[in-house]
Amino acid sequence: MIKIKSRKEYFELSRARRRIVLILMLGMFLVLFAQAIKLAAFEKDKLQKESRQRQHRALDLFPYRGKILDRNGSLLAESTPVYSIMADAAIVNFKDTDPIVQAKLNKQKKQLANLLKLSTKDLNKNLKDRNKRNIPLRKNIPPDTKIKIMALKISGISSNKIYKRFYPENGPVAHVVGFTGSDGVGQEGIEMLMNKKLTGEKGKIINRIDKNRRVVGEVQQIKLPKDGEDIKLTIDLRLQNAAYNALRKAVEKHEAISGSAVLLDAKTGEVLAMTNYPSFNPNGYNKVGDFIKNRAVTDVFEPGSTMKPISLAAALERKVVTIDTIIDTGKGAYRYEGKPIHDTHAHGEIAVKDVIKVSSNIGSAKISEKVSSKNLAAMYRKFGYGIKTGINFPGEVSGSIRKHTKWKKIDHSRASYGYGMNSTLIQTAQAYTVFANEGKLKPISLIKKDDLKISKKVLSSKTTKDMLLMLESVTDADGGTAPKAKVYGYRVAGKTGTTRKYINGEYAKDKYIGTFVGLGPVSNPRFVMAIMIDEPLVEKGYSGGTLAGPVFSRVMSKAFEWYSIEADGLELKDTQNKKEAYADKTKL
Repeated sequence: MIKIKSRKEYFELSRARRRIVLILMLGMFLVLFAQAIKLAAFEKDKLQKESRQRQHRALDLFPYRGKILDRNGSLLAESTPVYSIMADAAIVNFKDTDPIVQAKLNKQKKQLANLLKLSTKDLNKNLKDRNKRNIPLRKNIPPDTKIKIMALKISGISSNKIYKRFYPENGPVAHVVGFTGSDGVGQEGIEMLMNKKLTGEKGKIINRIDKNRRVVGEVQQIKLPKDGEDIKLTIDLRLQNAAYNALRKAVEKHEAISGSAVLLDAKTGEVLAMTNYPSFNPNGYNKVGDFIKNRAVTDVFEPGSTMKPISLAAALERKVVTIDTIIDTGKGAYRYEGKPIHDTHAHGEIAVKDVIKVSSNIGSAKISEKVSSKNLAAMYRKFGYGIKTGINFPGEVSGSIRKHTKWKKIDHSRASYGYGMNSTLIQTAQAYTVFANEGKLKPISLIKKDDLKISKKVLSSKTTKDMLLMLESVTDADGGTAPKAKVYGYRVAGKTGTTRKYINGEYAKDKYIGTFVGLGPVSNPRFVMAIMIDEPLVEKGYSGGTLAGPVFSRVMSKAFEWYSIEADGLELKDTQNKKEAYADKTKL
C-alpha cells in the first residue's frame, strides 16, 4: 500500500537544506549590512556631493580686483565688468519631439553662435558631451552682448560676472604695472608682486535646480566675495610720461636698440619714474619677448665711468689723496701690468678734482692704486652694488662684483672705472642718493607707504660735499663730458659712462652702452636720475653725455617745475641782474 505524504511532510525541508537556506539568508544580510556601512562611513561625502550636484548648482562670485594708482591718484590699472557665458550641454542639446519647437531651438542656437562670434559647427562641438554641465563658451563678453544672449532665453545657457583688466596709460607705465593673464592672475610687474592683495577672495552662491537642471530658486548665499585692495605707487604719472617720451626720442634719434630711465626722490628714496623704450601694450595679447621685462631692474651692464666718483670717494675717505693732488695722466695712454689703459684725450697733469670732470680712466686707475682691493670692493658694496636694492620687483637681479681676493692688479685698476663688474640701472640710481644726502644711502621704494625708511651712512659729509662739486663740473660746458645735461636756471651734477658691450666673452668693437646719472639742484638735491641707452648707431654718437645727457635735462626741468623747486643757477641770477639794471635805467 502506497503511503501518501501529508502537506506538512511534503513541504518540510531536511535539516541540511534548512541550514543552507539559513546560511544564505545570513550571508545576504551581512552583505547588505556591509554595503550600508560602506555607504554611510566611506562614501558619505561622495554621495552627498552627487546629491547636491543633482539638486544644486554652485556659482563662483568673482571679486573686484583692486586698482593700481600713481602717487597722486591717477589711474594706472582697473577692472571692468564683463561676463563669461556658460552652457549645460544636456539641456541645450535637448531634442524636442515637436518639430516646430526644435526648429525654434536651432534658430536660437544659431543666433547664440553669432553673438559669441563662433560658427554653429564650433558651438555644437563645444556642446557635444551631454554629461558636461558648466562648459565655458566665451569669456570677456561685454554687458550689452550678454543682455542680448540672455534675451534669447535658451535653457541651459547662463552667465557669470567676471572682470577684465584695463590699462589706460598703456606703454609708458607697462613695465612697472605689468599685466594679468586670462585667468586674472598677475604675470608681470606690480600685478604680479601684489597679486594676492589685488585679487581679493572669491565668493560662492548656490542655486536649486529641477530635474532638467534649470534654476528654480536660490538656496543660500554661502560667501560674499571680498574685493581686492587698491595699490598706490610712488610713481608720478607726469614724470613717468616725461621720462618715457624723452627716452623714446633719444632711442629713435640714435637708432639704438633700447633705453631705460629711473628717477628717484633723493630725500625719500621713492621711485618717481621708471620706464623703458621700446615698451608694449598691456591691453593686448601675445605679450612675449625681451621688451616685456622691466630692464631697469632685470638687465645688467658694466657701469663704466659712473663708478669713478665712488672709487675716488674711497680714496678721499682713506685720505690717500686730496682734491688738489696732481695726477699725471700723460698723453692719454698708460700701461699697467702689461695691459693698456686709455683716455679719450691726452690730459697731462691734472688735479684729482678734474679726473671726474674729464672722465680720465688713467687718473682713476692711478688714484685707485693707493686704495687696497679690500677697501675698494667694500666701498662698492656700501653703495649697494652686488646687492639687490630691496625694491622687491619681480625679476630683479643683484648684479655682481667679483670677490676682491680674486682680483689681479689690472682687475683692481679696471674696477676703478667700472669694468669687470655689472649692475642694474636702478642700483646706479640708488648709489647716487649718497651724493644727494650728505653721504647717506637711501632705501628705495615703489609702493607708497608711510613707514619710516632708515638711511645708511656711507661717506663723511666733507667727502660728499667735495664729490658733489666735482660731479657738478661734469655738466660744465668748458671741458665737462655732459654739458647737454644742464638745466637752465639750476645747478645740476652727474657722471657719464660709455662702455663697450661685453658679448660672448669679448668686447664688441662698435657696440656701446651710454649712461648718465645725475642729481639736482646741487644746493639742495631733490632728485636723482639714471639713464641708459643700449647700442646706438655709432655714427650718430655713442657717448653717455651725448645719448643720455639730453634725456636728463628734459626730465629734470619738468621735475623742478612741477615740484616748485627753487632755482639756484647762475643763469637765473644773471637774468635777474639784467632785469634790475634795465629797471634802474628806465626809472624817471
